[in-house]
Amino acid sequence: MDERVYQLKDKMQVTVREPKVSDAKGLLDYMKDVDCETKFLAREPGELSFTVEQEEAFIKNIIDDSTQQMLVALIDGQIVGNCSVGRVMNKRRYLHRAALGICVRQAFWGMGIGNILMQESIKWCENSGIEQLELEVVTHNERALKMYQSLGFEIQGTKRHALKYSDGSYADEYFMILFMKD
Repeated sequence: MDERVYQLKDKMQVTVREPKVSDAKGLLDYMKDVDCETKFLAREPGELSFTVEQEEAFIKNIIDDSTQQMLVALIDGQIVGNCSVGRVMNKRRYLHRAALGICVRQAFWGMGIGNILMQESIKWCENSGIEQLELEVVTHNERALKMYQSLGFEIQGTKRHALKYSDGSYADEYFMILFMKD
């Protein structure tokens, strides 16, 4: 994907592009920050243990792999969001499916960044022959749920106690699919 600049609701601009190897430290810092901002993500604060070198290798692998795409959203050079999408499995019976993960810094929620990242990921899926795009979302993440449904995602089921937090409490997740081809 070429770098694209979008006008946001508040007249700020966001740049969306694939990550560069030189983004590794910025991505790690971003992920460590967002892990502390919400309980809707997969990791507890402090669980991310990648080194800069490991993140550089991870980014390089994604760039070189046509079965997946990662995007970063930047405002004034700071990473404020990311979205990854890729085939569920590289076996013939699964090639029609892709899974998606997305995150936006809390300070930038409600500006349309998540929607832009989702739209770009959906385009990648369309261009890659994907027929269904899948994701999981914490059931009480109403903001994300509303966005996903506005894009055509449908709830297919609920995973009870999908997440267990460090305080012993649980969160359920919805399994959602965007059917891109009937």
